[in-house]
This record gives sequence, structure tokens and C-alpha cells, in this order.
Amino acid sequence: MRARAATVPFFWAVGIENTVNPALGWDQYTWTAHRERWADDLRLAAEVGVTHVRYGVPWPDVNPAPDTYDWTWPDQAVALLRDLGLEPIWDLLHFGTPPWLPGGLRDPGYPAAVTAYARAFSERYPQVTKITPFNEPYIWAFFSGGNGTWPPHELGVQGFARSLWPVLAGLRGAIQAIREVNPHAEIWLNDGADRFRATTPALTALAGELTEWRYAAFDVLCGRLERNTPLYAALAGVAGADVLEAALNDPTPPDVIGLDYYPGSEHAILPPHAPPHPGDWGRRPDYRLYPDPQPPGLAHTLLEYHARYGLPLYVAETSTDTRREDWLRWLGSEVLHAQERGAAVLGATWWPLFDHVDWHIGLTRLEGHVCPSGLYHLNPDRHDRQPDPALPFFRDFIQNPLMPADVSAPVPQDALNVTGAASPLEPLSGLQLQPHDV
Repeated sequence: MRARAATVPFFWAVGIENTVNPALGWDQYTWTAHRERWADDLRLAAEVGVTHVRYGVPWPDVNPAPDTYDWTWPDQAVALLRDLGLEPIWDLLHFGTPPWLPGGLRDPGYPAAVTAYARAFSERYPQVTKITPFNEPYIWAFFSGGNGTWPPHELGVQGFARSLWPVLAGLRGAIQAIREVNPHAEIWLNDGADRFRATTPALTALAGELTEWRYAAFDVLCGRLERNTPLYAALAGVAGADVLEAALNDPTPPDVIGLDYYPGSEHAILPPHAPPHPGDWGRRPDYRLYPDPQPPGLAHTLLEYHARYGLPLYVAETSTDTRREDWLRWLGSEVLHAQERGAAVLGATWWPLFDHVDWHIGLTRLEGHVCPSGLYHLNPDRHDRQPDPALPFFRDFIQNPLMPADVSAPVPQDALNVTGAASPLEPLSGLQLQPHDV
């Protein structure tokens, strides 16, 4: 049966990993040789058969000094995307600020600077109408302030709030500037769709709190943050209660919410005496983080966001290193399941088009390890783009209507990034990812 929700349009996209943060030494565009071959890479995206691409020229490149902009690269990229018939979902900022903001995303000048940048971009490119002002605000705040993964390695709700509030202040300014300049622009804001499940009763409250954090940026922007919560108190302590209340009473919601959903996006938290898992990149002393062997699934998550916000959704990032055909079939089934239950799911993005570097350890160390997540692989040289064996299947799959998956084939253990890990959880060999009702 080739059924799908007829009233909901659907597109397929690819994304080009563009994490660039000079202060932390991150530059995916250099590591993958995209800076030299960006035009060929955009042509490669068109050849895959998608209609959209998540893409952006790094802010530090465009804005090398205060009030100084170099539009050479984005001018050429926007023109080539037009010629290729690819619609960009443009990333303005993917974790990195220009060096002239020495405090980075916590610099006092950051909100005004990113607002000016968003305004200047929208004035120059009115034809770019799908804009992501900040990639993954929750993920940034969790990794740098809540889980201790990235500098300054803070932990807990206070650290999370210290990382999140400047991002939110910048987001509000950027969104308002974009809409003022271009009433036709749409804000496509994506974030990690992580979930945390307690494995003991003692961890239940903590798992609930961590899961609520994934909503934090959307809740503030939509003016619906609950007042009687530790997160509200922490954000009020950072921003000032009057400033936070003013933001909540003057919502700046996105137009489309993007969910970044991977095989390891759903977590189980174990007591701290459990053995460490190689996929837990944080420094929290109060739990161990594992992939959940029985995740509720993407449809469940899409329907949760639909019920909470009532906004259109899309899968902004997804991929797996193994069994890609099975993952795509399952993904299509989950999207279809959510659409049939009322969620407006507009599209899905394979991220990345070609491999990225060092994300297997969350960029906590710079080892130069190529992660084989792309539809094209960087071997034997970073300038190479060797097609994955699943590429013909992907090309065919995205041309056909979404179909219910054959869920009898399990997504294998290594798709959940637990290969070689001594896990105190139940075995994963029989795991089947199936659609779930909310």
C-alpha cells in the first residue's frame, strides 16, 4: 500500500556539516576540503536528487570584523544553488562566532552582533526565505553548560541556563531582524530531539528534567516556558526576571521546527556506578548515559512536538553508519505514521552529504577521524567523494511516496553506536524499531 498523508507536502534534503568555531579549533569545511571544492559539493547534492539542502557559509568567514562583511563566497553559493534548482535552508550560525567576539556565544556583544549579521544577510539575499538563525541551541547549551562536554564544561541547570540565555537573546534579535527585513522569510529552527529514560526509580525525576531541556529554546521563543520550574528560575537568574518575562510576553516563534534524530538520540540513564559508555561525551557525575535499547521512536517524538507547539515539523538531521536502507525504510514509516495522526511533517534531511570528522567523540578531541555517516565518503583522501553502496537506494527511495516499512528487520546493534561496549542494559540484538502511538 503506497499511502501517505496527501495534504502534507514532503521534500528530501541533504546537509553539509558546517561546524566552524575558531576558538575551539573546529573547522569541518577545512577538514573535509569543502573550502576548496564547495561548488563541486553543491553539484553533488543536486545529483543525489534532493530538492533542498541545509547549508551555510560560516559566520566568521562572512563577518571578519565588526560591521564588515565579505559576501564573496555566499554570493557565489546562492547563485549556484539557484542554478542547480536547490532551495537552501540557510544556516547562519553553526556553533562558531567570529574571533572579534572573544567571549564567543557568551560574549556581551554577541546578541547585538548576531542580530546585525542576520539583518545584513536578509537585506542582501531576500530570495533566501528559509533561514536557520542558530543550529541546535539546546545541544549547544547542554554540551557546554549542562553536561560538561565542551568548554567551559559546566554542569547542571545553572550552567545550562548560562549557555542558553545568550543564545536565546541572540535568536530573538535575529528572528525579529529577519522578519522586519523580509516578511516572506521563514524561520526554520532545528534542535536535538533527545529523550532520557530512567533505568531506576531514583533517576526518574532527573530523566524528566533532562528531557524537558530539549524544549527549552522553543518554549522561550513561543512564550510558553513554565514558570514553576528549576529552568525558569535559572534563566531568570541569568537574564533577570523582568527580561525573561518580557521575552515570554513577546513571543518570537519559529515557522518550522526541525528535529535532529539519530539512532542514538534516545538515551537511557544509569546510576553513576555503571560502566562508562564510549558514546557518553559528558562529565556529569550523577548518571551514565547509554543509547536506549527500546526507544519510543521518531513518530512518537514528532507527535509530541506537534502536540506541544502545533507548528510544522521536519527531520533536520538523520543518518546512520550501518544498514542505511533499513533506516530509511523505518524513517519513512515513522514520518508517515506521524502525518496520518495529524502532524505536518514537511521533509527529511540526510546529514551529512559527505562524511564529517571527529563527531564520533563529539568533537571533544581533534583526532582527524573520518566518521562514515555520509552518502559519500572521504577516502582515500579528504578531497575524494566516494559513493556509499546505499546511494542508488537513497536516490530511488526519495523519488517515491513514503511507504509503511517492513519492520520485521531489526536495526542492528551497531546502528545504535554500542558496538564493543560492555552494557548493563538488556541485549540489543533483537531490537526492532517500530511505529508507536503517543
